[in-house]
This record gives sequence, C-alpha cells and structure tokens, in this order.
Amino acid sequence: MAVMIGIGATMGPGVFALPGELAHMVGPLGILVYLVMGIITVFTALNYSELSAAIPLAGGGYSFTSRTMSRPVAFFAGWFFWIGNTLACAMYALIFALTIRAYFLADANIALITLITTLVFTAVNYLGMRKALIVITVMNLVELAVLIAVPILGMTDIEPMNLEPLAPMGWGPFVPAMALIYISYVGFELISNASEEIIEPHKNIPRSILITLGVSTTIYVLVVGIMMSTINYKELAQSDVPFIFFADRLFGAWGRWAAITATIMASLSAFSVTLGASARILFALGRDRHFPQFFARLHPRYQTPDIALVACAVIVIIFSSSGIVKFVASVSDFGYLMGLGIINYAVIPLHQKMPNLRRPFQTWFYPLVPILGVITTWAFVPALEVRSFVLGGILTLVGVAIYLTRAGNRAEILEIPAALAEKIRLLIARLRRTHMRVLIISGKRQGQNIANRLLAKDEVRVMFRSAEHQITFIEEDEALCDELERRFNTPIFQGDGTKKELLEQVGVENIDVVIAASEDDGQNVIAALQARQLGLDQVIAVVQDPEYTHLLEQNDVVAISAPWTTAAMVESLLDRPGLAQLFEFGIGAASVLDVIVPRQSHVSGRPIIDLEVPKECVIAAIIRDNQFVVPRGGTIIEEGDQVYFIGPAAAIRKACDMFMREN
Repeated sequence: MAVMIGIGATMGPGVFALPGELAHMVGPLGILVYLVMGIITVFTALNYSELSAAIPLAGGGYSFTSRTMSRPVAFFAGWFFWIGNTLACAMYALIFALTIRAYFLADANIALITLITTLVFTAVNYLGMRKALIVITVMNLVELAVLIAVPILGMTDIEPMNLEPLAPMGWGPFVPAMALIYISYVGFELISNASEEIIEPHKNIPRSILITLGVSTTIYVLVVGIMMSTINYKELAQSDVPFIFFADRLFGAWGRWAAITATIMASLSAFSVTLGASARILFALGRDRHFPQFFARLHPRYQTPDIALVACAVIVIIFSSSGIVKFVASVSDFGYLMGLGIINYAVIPLHQKMPNLRRPFQTWFYPLVPILGVITTWAFVPALEVRSFVLGGILTLVGVAIYLTRAGNRAEILEIPAALAEKIRLLIARLRRTHMRVLIISGKRQGQNIANRLLAKDEVRVMFRSAEHQITFIEEDEALCDELERRFNTPIFQGDGTKKELLEQVGVENIDVVIAASEDDGQNVIAALQARQLGLDQVIAVVQDPEYTHLLEQNDVVAISAPWTTAAMVESLLDRPGLAQLFEFGIGAASVLDVIVPRQSHVSGRPIIDLEVPKECVIAAIIRDNQFVVPRGGTIIEEGDQVYFIGPAAAIRKACDMFMREN
C-alpha cells in the first residue's frame, strides 16, 4: 500500500502532457531526459529514505526539518513544499481542463472548468477523504494499466527514423528540460506523509520509496520512448495532450478513449490527493505558529483544515486560469526543488545533532550523497523559465513577510546574521590553521577513537582526506593493521611502538604530535618517553593510573585519561589556540583525568558547591547514564558518575582521592 501511495502520487498527469513540451524543447532527446532525471533523483530518494525511517512522523519533509534544523529553515522548507504542492494542483486542474476542451467541449472556457473542478474537490476534502481513497486507488490502477499497455502494444509501430536526429535542438536545452519534468519524480515524498499509518515504517518506507522511483522511471522511459519512436517529435510538440494524440494515432477510437480516461483519472486523483496534502502543510505551518494561527483551524464537525483548504483553492484557481501548463509546472518545480534541497541537507544535521538516534536505513557514502542531493536539486532552479523563477522569488518574499508578522519570528531572523558571522569567523580560522601530522601509537579502540574524531572534524572535508590532519599509525598486530588500512587509508607501521628505531623510521621531521594510546599504561609511558628523547615537542600519553602522571610531567609529556578528550585537545591546538594554552602542549602544565564515583563515596548525594575540590583544578564534565551533564554548583554527585577534572596533576590527584574515599 505504501508503494501504491508513492506510485499514485508520482504517476500523475504530468506524463500525459509534459512530453509535448519536452518534444518542443529537445525533440527525441526527451527520452534521455527522463532516464537521467530518474538516476539523479536517486540521491534525494536515499536521503528521504534515511530521514523517513529515522523520523517516521506524519508531515514528511516539514517534520524532518522541524526536528533537525532551526525554526526559520523549517518554515521555509514547509513554505516551499506548499508552493510546490499547490501549483502542482493547478497543473493537474489545467491538464484536466485541456482534456475536456479538446475532446468534449471544444468551446469551453479553461478558467471556468478549473474553477468548477477546484470547488468540487475542495468540497470533497472539506468533508473528508476516507471514502474517496478507495475510488482514488481504483483510478490510479486504471491509469497505470493504460500507461503500460498502450506503449507495449505500440512497440510494433516503432520507426527508428523518428529518433533521428536525436538532439535536433542541440544539447543546450537538456538541463532546462530536466528542470521542467522534475515535478514528475517528486511523488515518492508523499509516502513519508503517511508514516504513522505504515506498518514497520523503518523497513517499508525506504523500500517503498526506492521501488516507487524505480517503477516510475521505468514507465516514464517506456512511455516517452515509444511515443518518440512512433510519432515524429514535431507532431507531438503541437499537441496539448500528447499521450492521447499518440494513442489515437496508433489505435484509433479505443486507444483515444482509453488515453482520455487515464488522463482524466490521473488528473482528478492526483488533484484531490495533492490538494489535501497542500492544505495540511499550510495547517501545520499555522499550528506551529509560523503562519497566523487561524490557518490551523479545524472544522468542528469534519475535523478538516477548512480555512487552509480555502486558501489553497484560491491559489489553485488563480494559477490554473493562466492556461499555460509549462508555466504552472515550472513554478511548481521551483517550490519542490527549493524544498527538497533543504530536505537533502537535513541528513547532515541529523547525524550531527542526533548521533544516538537509531537510523534503520542509512544513506550510502555519507555525507557525499546528501551533498549531491542538494546540488542535484538546487542546480536546476536557475534552469527554470525566467518568469517562473521571478514568480517563485516573489512567492518566497511573500512567505518571508507572513513569517515576520510574529514578533518571535522576527527575533529569530535577527539572530541569523550574528550566527552566520560566527560561522564565517570559524571557517576562516579553519582555513588558516596548520594541518597537524599526528602519529598514533596503537590502532586499538582508543587509537581508532582519536583518529575518528580528528578525521571527521569537518563534514565536507572528510571526503577530501588530503585536507584533513595527516594520521600515521604504529600497530604491532598484523590483523589489526589490515583493518586500519581498510578503514583509514593512512600510513601504517607494523611493529612495537616502544622501540626507538621504529619511531626513527617514521621520522621526527614527519610528525607534529605523538599520541601514545595503547590499552597498556606502561607501554604508553615508554613510547611517550622514547618520543621525547627523539626531540619531539608535543607528546601525549593516555594513562589510567595517576601515579604515572608525575613521571610524565617531569619529561614534558601531557598525561590524560580519556581518548575523546585527547582528540579534543589536539583540535583545540588547531582551532582554539586560547583554549589550547590551558593545556600548554610540550610543557605538561595541565592534565585531564577522570574518576568513577564508587558506592558509599562520601561525595555521593552532595552538591558540587559543598565539596572541597582543590582550587587549582575544576570539574569539567560529568557523564551519567551515557548522558553529558554540565557541572554547576547545585549539581548533585551520584554513584557511578564519571567525573572529569582539569588542572595540575597534583591537584587532580587530591580531587580523585577525595571522590574515591568512602564514608
């Protein structure tokens, strides 16, 4: 059923009308336009699959952005989707009206037909769509049967000469043509709107999205390929309803009426579903106070968003009255493209802000696929019609004006320049930083944690390893060396990291920082001291036993106990020199150590402000039940807390002893 939702929304009436516009723009090259567009849309489908499986909530794209990104960005995602859906409704109504005028009422007024159609289906949505869903499903099945049967039967009439030349207008219009038909591929996003009704959404939503895209692309290429192969593109370009023209030419009366029936059913079913979705987006924007709250009103009897429905219906009537399919489709594409670009990017903050959120389906090659998803949507926006691009920009400004009617929203917008300035400052600092050459002794858990942190510092740069810190490993275990090669693609020296001759092989001139990170304190101490004897200035040793700290300090080695803190200290040296001075690499003036509060500790149950922590050190962090707790004066220490101290080793030892002492 999830696949039927997706195919029903994707296989709308666009394929019945847009091939004519496509024939006018690019000729037989339109076959490749549909094929390439289907391949490119895979990036968006994969990103939608990850978001839908991880956040299976009704509302789809708007729900994703409202949980992963700031309120202004979430608003614009919803606003752009509203534009896309509402203008798609106008296109469906227009295609229906053109079909009626071409084959039933030759003198009928397009604006009048679209007005009546919109009023009827606004009333249907006003009363509720539960009973209509069965009829819509039947209409979709009939539409699909005709779409598949007619081209297959038409294969016997293929004339290869109709495909020559393949690109009579050249390759220049290829990208604008792809932008025009983008609306034909976005229906799968409506599957996520039904997330809360789908059984096992973490499995079925990704499957249904990818199946929908695969089936739709196959049908589109089949239909357009047979149309272009059997009828000269110049004839197709002259028809407002090219699929009906194609079926009539091949099979006469029965083909014509089958195509007319399919076009009408596709137009009306897609119109009804999309109008309801558009109204619910506007309702959600009002409910979340992005828009005036009266848009969130529900009819007291039918529980439908009546005011939102009326607002959408008015917009549909205005745009469908234009009578120009290409124009309306292009404006709809503007909304979809802008909104989907935001959704593609939402995968990145999902990983950053919710690292512990279960992701049953994970996008391949993260973050490459999300970035490609953004590029392959927004890159088409400039290729739209100029008038559509201008109107889309005006609609965006209208949305901004409506959003700014609330004082709270205005305050959020005013905060954006300051936040943007801070990000630019950090970016400049990163570009100016020195890329460190780090030697990690031991490729076991602690060493890998440090490497992961350093190499994943920047979500974009992680794709370009040459722009990251240069990591070198020393590891004795051969199997583990193989694993490190596969995982990190960095230089690896196999051998004992405590041996001076092996360190000499790495080369002092090739290393800025040495981190001894094995699971054995003794080996780390020896390796660190060997590195210092070779003249390396910045040496860090990960040790659990505080007794080693004094020895390491005497030899200008920084001693710490948490592997993630180790990586953070190296990053601080690169990005935050002021903070790095606290640790004074090469001098060892400060250390970071942790202690787990035992049972019956005399500090258990007491607030930090009442504890006699040495003045020379501070409690930097508390980890409780795998959650980070910011230590404040009123924070109560509990049994099992992992408490981190920063300060001189002697002061930290006193603090650790105090926390370990029992009542």
